[in-house]
Amino acid sequence: MKPGAQIVLSNAARLYAPLMALFALTLVVARAPGEGVGFIAGLMFAWAFVVHGLIFGAAASRAAFPPLAARLCLALGIIGAACGAGLPGWRFAQVAIEAGLFAATASAAALIVIVLFGRAPMLRDADW
Repeated sequence: MKPGAQIVLSNAARLYAPLMALFALTLVVARAPGEGVGFIAGLMFAWAFVVHGLIFGAAASRAAFPPLAARLCLALGIIGAACGAGLPGWRFAQVAIEAGLFAATASAAALIVIVLFGRAPMLRDADW
């Protein structure tokens, strides 16, 4: 395949992946806690990461969100959700649960994408 053959897809991914991530962060901040929006926003953030990984490959995904940072974010998300669930009388318990779900979902999906796409060829390497 010629270099630059997938220029439309790569430019669309460069444009829409940050917008999807911004939409996910807006969901977490703007919605009322307790509606499960942390999980939904985490899935939206993960979808942006999946699009980035499909178009640019696993190496670019590892550079964008290193596995060590993803593991740290996953651990902090689980700790935050557990603290929120363990302290129901705390004023910010539901906010901590939603933020923890967002961090845990997004970072777990990032780790899954890095593992699954690690050996797959990039879109520009495929023989069409």
